[in-house]
Amino acid sequence: MNAGTVTTTQTERQQNTELYRMQAEICQTLADPTRLEILQLLSGEPKAVKDLVEATGQRQAKISQHLTVMRQRGIVEAERFGVEMHYSLADPRILDACKITREMLLDRLTRQGDLARQIAQKEND
Repeated sequence: MNAGTVTTTQTERQQNTELYRMQAEICQTLADPTRLEILQLLSGEPKAVKDLVEATGQRQAKISQHLTVMRQRGIVEAERFGVEMHYSLADPRILDACKITREMLLDRLTRQGDLARQIAQKEND
């Protein structure tokens, strides 16, 4: 193995490490039920902060904090319309990731429910 191959491998490893760090940052950002709800609410069209507050039932300050974090991480974008800030998804594919994890959870819950029914049936026999 020559020095050029080792350097390329080290460079690729560093690039992968950085990509994993960035991916973890996005996952960490999504690890909040309110943020997931906000993303779902933004799936159709841009929404004003006041509309998100009304839809979630959360305080305006809390929604604004969540939106700020998601904007800093590149998940949502903001645009001012008069005095209102409207938010939209920076890349709608984020919803695909959320959908996949939700489907995984529903599958797991279904399996757990099936197991619980089997156990209950055995105990009733």
